[in-house]
Amino acid sequence: MTGAQDAKRPVVVLADDGEPASDVAWAWLTGHRWAGWDLQAVTVRWAALAGGADVKASRVVPRRPPAEVALASWDQVEVTGDPRVVLLGRSDAGLMVLGCHHRGHLAGLWAGSTTQWLLVHPPAPMLIARHGYPTRSVALCVDGSPHAQRALQAFWTLPWSQDVAVHLVSVDDGSTDVERSLKVAGAALPAGIWPTRVARLRGRARRELVDFVRVNQIDLVVMGTRGLTGLARMRVGSTVSELLKDGSANLLIAHVPDPEMSGAR
Repeated sequence: MTGAQDAKRPVVVLADDGEPASDVAWAWLTGHRWAGWDLQAVTVRWAALAGGADVKASRVVPRRPPAEVALASWDQVEVTGDPRVVLLGRSDAGLMVLGCHHRGHLAGLWAGSTTQWLLVHPPAPMLIARHGYPTRSVALCVDGSPHAQRALQAFWTLPWSQDVAVHLVSVDDGSTDVERSLKVAGAALPAGIWPTRVARLRGRARRELVDFVRVNQIDLVVMGTRGLTGLARMRVGSTVSELLKDGSANLLIAHVPDPEMSGAR
């Protein structure tokens, strides 16, 4: 560890199970500058639950960020317990970073219900790393929802966010006011930042966004998730899931819990 963490500084949390997917997430994280941020690499050692089967313990891999990453402090911690409880309790994170083992599935440590909950209700802005190289281009996907607004706000807090090519994207799927969504997102751009492209797409968001990411060689997709569950999720599908299956870009998602949404309206 270097330095002492300050509660006033933003923290990036790496969910680290010691598997190759976490190595990819680590490579992505250390490929960017994090001046003014703290880092916590968190490995959860499962505690056997009463009446439940034992779960294989995670492997702790020593992590030491290079000096050029410019972190204010960094720490590597081990926690014993249920990963669902540990990760869902990290609403204090400015960004949570996880690896992805293969197409459509997050790292095995958080399999099943934990993965599903994290995707639907991320406790903090969450980046799912599919590749480890630095971000050069980003697609900011907007639909006028508080979730998309939260995701954009999270992205602009990242120390390197103003050094990448920005694409503003909105999809007319019959329920999105594309022009209003783009106008609001454009007005929130930091001073001196101009989008490389403003894209107005039409059709199913899942298909259109995947195609856009491929054609434009996007490194990072930023979007909100509505948190649909059960039959609603099965009926309309999930744009997040489609982008994860495609695997050509990293994904930063955010969700606004219902009480916060009510207060924001």
